[in-house]
Amino acid sequence: MLTNKVKLIVSSLALIAVMDARIALADEVSAADKQGFLIGIDVGQAEAHKYCHNISNCDDSDTSVRGNIGYQFNQNWSGEFGYTSFGTLFEADDNDFNASQKANAWTLSAVGTLPLSDRFGIFGRVGAARYSTDNSGTVQGVPVDDDHKIKPYFGAGVKFDITDHFLIRAEYQLYTDISRVDGDKDDVQGLYAGATFRF
Repeated sequence: MLTNKVKLIVSSLALIAVMDARIALADEVSAADKQGFLIGIDVGQAEAHKYCHNISNCDDSDTSVRGNIGYQFNQNWSGEFGYTSFGTLFEADDNDFNASQKANAWTLSAVGTLPLSDRFGIFGRVGAARYSTDNSGTVQGVPVDDDHKIKPYFGAGVKFDITDHFLIRAEYQLYTDISRVDGDKDDVQGLYAGATFRF
């Protein structure tokens, strides 16, 4: 399960955004001020909750870090290119599985934002992720292989512009059909909080 610490971070960011939305209504931020290049970093937790089904001594989550660059075309649309490290998504040691998996993904996505005030908004993301797995160990005595594929991924979250050039975001992401060490697939979900600079 996602850790309470990560949930607390995301909840705190969302609460700050809601509390400050009334203040933000007094700020005049033109649409032109919300154009420009983006660079950001997010930290959270990734989990493949089916990876450990019917496996003892198994862990299927880890700290995840994301970095992204992009361009915001207007207050509603932006595009982003990023890299996500999922950490160690699978680590097991039982009669059948003695293996581990680290994973990462390069991503390209379109982001649509619905402003709820001059500074607070909600957004959705759709894109493609090229994931790579670094597998080691054995399954029923057979060595495991690495895997590389391109799959869809999605996201949804909230954002708050602290200034015209600095914003904070909290986001849930879903990466589809990532292969476990034995080839079984599961969706990897991540919960992130971070900061983005616009210039």
